[in-house]
Amino acid sequence: MLLLAALFLLSSLPVLAQWTSFTGGNTNGFIVEFAEHEGDIYACGFFTRIGGQQARYIARWNGAQWESVGAGLPDEGHSLYSFQEALHVAKYEWGTDSNYLFRWNSDIDTWSRLGGSFHLTNADPAAFRTASLYALGEYGGQLIVAGEFDRIGADTVNGIAAWNGVTWEPLGQGFAGYIDGGPQILYPHSLAAHDGWLYAAGNFKMAGEVVANGIARWNGSAWEALGEGFNGAVYGIEIYNGELYAGGAFTRSGDNSLGLVAKWDGSEWVNPGIAVDYSSTPPFPFAHTLRSINGRLYVLGGFNLCTNTNGSNVPCGGILAFDGETWDGLDGGISGEAEAIIPYKGGVLVGGFFNQAGGVSVNNMALWGVVSPTIDPSAGADIRVFPNPAGEVLYVRGAVAFEYALYDMAGRLAKQGHKTAGEAISLAGLPRGVYCLRAHTEEGVAVRRVVRE
Repeated sequence: MLLLAALFLLSSLPVLAQWTSFTGGNTNGFIVEFAEHEGDIYACGFFTRIGGQQARYIARWNGAQWESVGAGLPDEGHSLYSFQEALHVAKYEWGTDSNYLFRWNSDIDTWSRLGGSFHLTNADPAAFRTASLYALGEYGGQLIVAGEFDRIGADTVNGIAAWNGVTWEPLGQGFAGYIDGGPQILYPHSLAAHDGWLYAAGNFKMAGEVVANGIARWNGSAWEALGEGFNGAVYGIEIYNGELYAGGAFTRSGDNSLGLVAKWDGSEWVNPGIAVDYSSTPPFPFAHTLRSINGRLYVLGGFNLCTNTNGSNVPCGGILAFDGETWDGLDGGISGEAEAIIPYKGGVLVGGFFNQAGGVSVNNMALWGVVSPTIDPSAGADIRVFPNPAGEVLYVRGAVAFEYALYDMAGRLAKQGHKTAGEAISLAGLPRGVYCLRAHTEEGVAVRRVVRE
C-alpha cells in the first residue's frame, strides 16, 4: 500500500523546472535585455515600472526587488554590456536629433556619455529610420557598438564603430544598403566574437565592399561574407559548441529553405533541425535572441509553431532550448514574445512581453529551471542525503523505504525508482551539476538539493 501511494504521489507532483514567476507587481513594458554587471542583474527595455517598482527604461535587481539606476535613460534601452568596470547601454532614438552611448559608472552612481554623438543623415522617424543604437560587444580589447548611424560627430562611420579609449573609430567602410524586399534600414542588431572574428548581423546589404545580405565577419582589417546570407533580416547570432547560429525574419539562404533559424556549416547556412512560425497570422513571426547558457542554446522571439525536420511539432511559445541533439519547448513556453535571457541560480530568467509562462501568471518575466524559493528544502520528511557533493552513489538516511525522483536543473527527470534503507542511488553516467531529489516516505515528501561531482 505504501508503494502504491508513493507512486501516486510521484506521478502527481509537478516537475521542478516548471515556469515560476520572478517577482510580483506590475511591469508595464517590454523587457528587451538582461545583463550582469559586477554581480548584479540589470534589465532594460520599454518599461517605466518593473516588478512594481518605478524605473525609467533600466533597472537593477538588488536580490529582493528591482530598483532604479540613477535617473534612468532618456529613451528606451535596447542593449546592455559590461566593459572595463562600467555598464554600457545602447538605446533607441525616436527623433532626428543625435544619439549617444550611455555609461553607468556604478562606483560613483553617475551616468555619462561615451564619446561623441551618433547621427543619421536623412533620418525619417515615420519609417523608423533614426539614429538608434542596437548592439554592443567586444573585439580586440575594444568596445564595439552597432546601429543606425552614418556619422559620429563630424566623422563618417557607417553602422559600426570601435572605442579606442579616446574616440570612436570605423571598422572599414562599415555597412550599406538593405536586403532586397525588406525595410530600408541597416538595422545592425547583433554582434558575436569568436576565434579571431567579429560577427555582425542585421538588415544591411553590404559589409565593406562585399555583398553580405544580413551577416558578415570582420578580421580586424576587412569584411567577409558568409555564403549568400539571407532573404530577410538577422536579429540574433550566437556561437554554440563552436558553431555559429542565426535567427531572424528570413526563410531562405540561397537555395536552402529555412524557418527563421539557421546554422553555418562552414560553407552555407543550413536548417539546424527546427523551423519556427506562428500558427496563424498576424502576428509577425521572428527569432530574436540566441544565447548559449549552461550547455544549451536558447532561441527567443515571437512564435508558437515549432517544427522538427522530421515534420513533428514541438509544443512551444516564444522560447526553445537546444542541447545539441533535441529541441525542447520548455513546457509550452510563454504566451507572448521573449527577447531577454540570463543565467539565474542554475536556470534562466526570461523577459519580454507576456503574461503567462507554462500556464503560470507572470509579469513580462519568468524563471525556468529554478527551484521555487517558496519550497523549503528542509521541510517534509526528516531525511538526510550523503555524501553531498556526491560521486557515483548517493544514500538517503531516515527512511525505511522511499520512492525517489531526481531532476536536473532544466527540469528533466534524470532518475527515479524505489529504495530501502541502506540501498544506494546510483549516479553513474549523470553529468556533473546541481540536481533536485524528491523523496516520498511514510512521513511525507522531502526535497533536497544534490550536487553531483
